[in-house]
Amino acid sequence: LRTFCDENGIKTFAYGAVGEPGPNEDILNNPLLKKIGVAHKKSPEEVALRWVLQSGAAVSVRPTTNFGLGVSVCEEDDGGKCAIGLEKRAGVFGWSLSKKEMTLLDAINGPDDNPTLFSSSGCPGAFVMPK
Repeated sequence: LRTFCDENGIKTFAYGAVGEPGPNEDILNNPLLKKIGVAHKKSPEEVALRWVLQSGAAVSVRPTTNFGLGVSVCEEDDGGKCAIGLEKRAGVFGWSLSKKEMTLLDAINGPDDNPTLFSSSGCPGAFVMPK
């Protein structure tokens, strides 16, 4: 789909760079995302967001990884987590992934050889949220 869109000047949009409908532990704990994150002093979620943006897609971000179906609001008494999260998400613009890192991330497969770790639960073979 992304190849077709790219070839036809259609921009794609990623709704769940760290999982949908909520954060996915397989993504947040992925060894490659962690390794790249350490190299850049970034978290796995920041690496995932940077990968999406650098791939040419727009991305929907949430201020924290405390979200799920019907849950995506900042609480007044969250101890500043939303403000910190928004600042962290904005930090994905101040750095970039190398060509080699992009190639490694592009090659990640999910269960059933799904072509990307960052795919929604509606895709066949996509990562399933832990219960």
